[in-house]
Amino acid sequence: MRSPIGVVLILGSLAFILTGCAPDPPHDNPLDPSSPNYRNEGRVAGKVLGLSLPYAGVPDVLVTILQNGSGQLTASDGSFSFPDAPSGTIALVVSKSNYLADTLRLNLPVGGNVDTVLHIDALPQVSGAQVVTSKVDHWYPGAIYSATVTASVTDPDGELDIIDSTVQVTVDSLSFQMTRTTGSKYQVIIDGSLLPNQDLQWLVGKQFTISASDHEKGTGTSEPFFVSRIIEPEATPTSPINLQLTGPSPVLDWNPPGVSYDYTYQLQIVHIDTSTGIQTLAWSQSGLSSSSGSFVYPGSLRPGTYFWTVTVIDDYGNSSTSWEASFKVP
Repeated sequence: MRSPIGVVLILGSLAFILTGCAPDPPHDNPLDPSSPNYRNEGRVAGKVLGLSLPYAGVPDVLVTILQNGSGQLTASDGSFSFPDAPSGTIALVVSKSNYLADTLRLNLPVGGNVDTVLHIDALPQVSGAQVVTSKVDHWYPGAIYSATVTASVTDPDGELDIIDSTVQVTVDSLSFQMTRTTGSKYQVIIDGSLLPNQDLQWLVGKQFTISASDHEKGTGTSEPFFVSRIIEPEATPTSPINLQLTGPSPVLDWNPPGVSYDYTYQLQIVHIDTSTGIQTLAWSQSGLSSSSGSFVYPGSLRPGTYFWTVTVIDDYGNSSTSWEASFKVP
């Protein structure tokens, strides 16, 4: 009788021979690291939206995968798609001019799909920034100089996103906080006495910039701007002056400032309540030609004490105002 052990050995040898001769199974699965078709990638898609309702898509945002440097601009609805993004932990960097750059990290499985939404912060935008200077002469205490800085500050994420206390103008080493006046308009009046040497001329040639921040700590800055001119010469009132008596429609006469650049005149008449000292603007006329030297008040003033001034205003808005010329209407 044949030994069963021999049969087992023969069958085992045969199995070994058959197994050893069998070819390897094909490795064509792209998820199989042994496959020549293996791709260590996945798909990432999403949208870049604004911070405020209704969360509209933001176009032309550059979305970059930090790991391989590939990037693309978002479509008109803020959408983007990377069909061959590297798998694993990746970082998406979003950036656009006048927006705060941001980074989103996510995990992309091999062959997986990830859809995401990013909200990007629009920076405050400063426009129309300008500075105009003013000299106002007085019998007492003398000439007062100031510079008025104005600008429009807006934010696509909404007016409430702007932190008013951060809106400021910087010139050289000095900064001055600006105040919202109406709507998006901000202003600050810089008294010349607060400047080095108490001299407004210190501002000439120095760069001004305005900055504003929002609640996401994004900051927008204006383009640099400069003082265009400080008008020192002024027009000089010649009549009526020194409490001269006039009729109710006085003729205002003055001498020109003797400058070569273009300018216009503004005339003002102020009523003085002699019992209280209260001054009230009674009349103003602007845009008078620089060739003018006389003007007839077009109305009829009631009896009282008045003074009038003549202001020179150049094409940039800089001005120089004369001292107060007083007169009486009996």
